[in-house]
Amino acid sequence: MKKLSIVLAGLLIGAQALAVTCPTGTTKVPGKVDGKEICNIEGTYRNNNLVLTPDTAWVLVGDVRIGGDKKDNSSLTIEAGTIVYGSPNSFITITRDSKIFAKGTATQPVVFTALERKNPTVGYWGGMIITGNARINTCATGMTTGCEGFIEGVASDIAPKYGGTNDDDSSGSIEFLRIEYAGYTIAPDSELNGMTFYAVGRGTKVENIQAYKGADDGIELFGGTVNLKYVVSIDNDDDGFDWDQGWRGSVQFLYVVVENATEKDPNGIEADNYGKNNTALPRSNPTLSNVTVLARGDNKGILNGIMLRRGTGAQFYNTIIAGNFKNCMNIDDAETFANGGTVVSSVVQQTGLVMENSIVQCAKTQFVENDANAKDPAVPVDLWSTLAWFENVEVANNYVMAPTEQILVGEIPVAGGVAVKTGFTPPSEVYPGNFEFLQVDYIGAFGSSKGAKWTDGWTVLK
Repeated sequence: MKKLSIVLAGLLIGAQALAVTCPTGTTKVPGKVDGKEICNIEGTYRNNNLVLTPDTAWVLVGDVRIGGDKKDNSSLTIEAGTIVYGSPNSFITITRDSKIFAKGTATQPVVFTALERKNPTVGYWGGMIITGNARINTCATGMTTGCEGFIEGVASDIAPKYGGTNDDDSSGSIEFLRIEYAGYTIAPDSELNGMTFYAVGRGTKVENIQAYKGADDGIELFGGTVNLKYVVSIDNDDDGFDWDQGWRGSVQFLYVVVENATEKDPNGIEADNYGKNNTALPRSNPTLSNVTVLARGDNKGILNGIMLRRGTGAQFYNTIIAGNFKNCMNIDDAETFANGGTVVSSVVQQTGLVMENSIVQCAKTQFVENDANAKDPAVPVDLWSTLAWFENVEVANNYVMAPTEQILVGEIPVAGGVAVKTGFTPPSEVYPGNFEFLQVDYIGAFGSSKGAKWTDGWTVLK
């Protein structure tokens, strides 16, 4: 009996040693989530290097901030396989000069999801916000440096700031990260997005991210120069991918699906320069290659595959827009057209707007121009037709496909179809910074290979 007691005592000591110890600044609470002990994360982390590991259930509570905005800088490191649970009314912000290091893998992604495990709903919790020091365009006319703003939906006296003068700014690195069921309404007519990049600089590494079933936009960028690679946005309630306020980054491999959207004007991609001043500088002008934007189902409320408006520029290559969108391509507002090019002998000479080596195939309207946003409806806005822009004879390999022609099986190009072995790398002069487009031979986000897709293992596609 004495020997048995010694053995049992040793086992008890071992069990106690294995119990979770919550790191400084977090709080141990009773109960478990998915079989793991809980550490709550709440408040502002100042001068703190917080590390989240996969052996613990990390629960966000309220307004969580990493760093004190250009002071008391902190870092958040999240190891592969870690799950962070958002409770109602919670969201997390990486503030300026602080950093996030999400170290997921294809087989062990980092996941931010709803604390409700049985029946999670869109908008259950807030989402992730990253604020940086790159340039935005929302300040006085002609002011192109030093401009700052406050994030949406939070009272200005407590809202995190974003913006600055450093387009090379780094907010850390994110690899294999999925965010689910985010985007709760933080204020009337203001929902958070799944992931929002505010003035994030091109020194930040962002590869393999997904926004899934959020209540507003899946991924939105406000100014800055951050580049992204391998991006997925599935079944969010508003736009799948959205930019504004002078974003000038690059993206390769972007897959967007719009299906059950319930907002008033959902689009696959919604692109603005700045609504209050369409000519504001620096002007939104990203470069995107290998993009697939799909509308699934029969949701009559889904509007545009790609909406370009409010003076934005954009360079699209190797892009597919298909499905049940009301319009495949829609270009709005006088300054968008003026920035986009001029008509010479019925041919659009492209400057600020480019689409090359791309395919449109929508069940309803392929191209549309819309005067609805004109201040004076009697003044024509559309300086040239979107169809003429797409079919510009100076541009090779754009295709308008009939709805009856099959170009995809799911998200994969049909073998031997028009999307296969026709891709090309965008010219290097169109994108600045440290982004390198990979050489591929297909149009869209995926090739026709029977091998593994880059989405395998870490994403939810339905």
